[in-house]
Amino acid sequence: MQLMQTFRISVFTIKDELHYRSFYIMAIIAVLMVLMMRGCFSSDVVVNDQRLDPVTIGYHASIIAFHLVTAAGTLIGILLAMRVLKRDSDNGMQIAIMSRPVSRFQYAIAKVAGTWLLSYGLTFILHLTIYIIMWINTGGRIPLFMAASLLTSLNVLFGVTGVLFFSLIMPDVIAALLGITIIFISFISDSFYAVSQTEIGRSIMEQIQQGEFSIALWRILWPKAAALQYYASSLIQNDTFVYAGSVHPVVNIFVYCLTGFVFLSMRFYKEEIR
Repeated sequence: MQLMQTFRISVFTIKDELHYRSFYIMAIIAVLMVLMMRGCFSSDVVVNDQRLDPVTIGYHASIIAFHLVTAAGTLIGILLAMRVLKRDSDNGMQIAIMSRPVSRFQYAIAKVAGTWLLSYGLTFILHLTIYIIMWINTGGRIPLFMAASLLTSLNVLFGVTGVLFFSLIMPDVIAALLGITIIFISFISDSFYAVSQTEIGRSIMEQIQQGEFSIALWRILWPKAAALQYYASSLIQNDTFVYAGSVHPVVNIFVYCLTGFVFLSMRFYKEEIR
């Protein structure tokens, strides 16, 4: 019974978001972004006087599109999450739901689940579209492409959970900006580390810094959203993946998701339902 109540609130959350034009605007922009890249899967490219075959071109175009769509999906999750709780409170839907035999924990997890499923659902569809375009235009397939997409759903969940919590303690726009800033810093930090592990990067770091290259503690503890995305990409490309610290990015983001939900639940228990 409790599971059904949670499921119904999640479905309501999805339907409620679908009533607003903002979601469709974001979805249309994301779809157009993917369709604009369709020409990359059949372009003629010459490197060192050698013409690359369509499969090679499509493969690299798919990797680029994978990163762009994953980042866009996380951003969409953040933008959807920033108004969910405030909207329910303002239009009286929150008190209507809570007047039924529904616990605050159920309400919180249903809001997280609904927002996450909607935002990642769009991300998954876009990733699937890229995979199909690659297949149709080049005849080539990328075996772990969709599996890597499922892995990046943790990034979307991280953004949704964090911003839902932030929206309870600060204005929704500030909550979204804070979520975007955390992700942005992650991309800078993780990208810098990834570049520093390349042969060129190591030679540059050796010239700049004498002795062993050290990593600041805050960079090890910071949410590794970008590193998780790079790990998913390494599965597609079958490359070696190196990350900062001893905690794998998947574990790092999963722990942050759990922590964010715990803080969200604790803060929501103190909220006045009106």
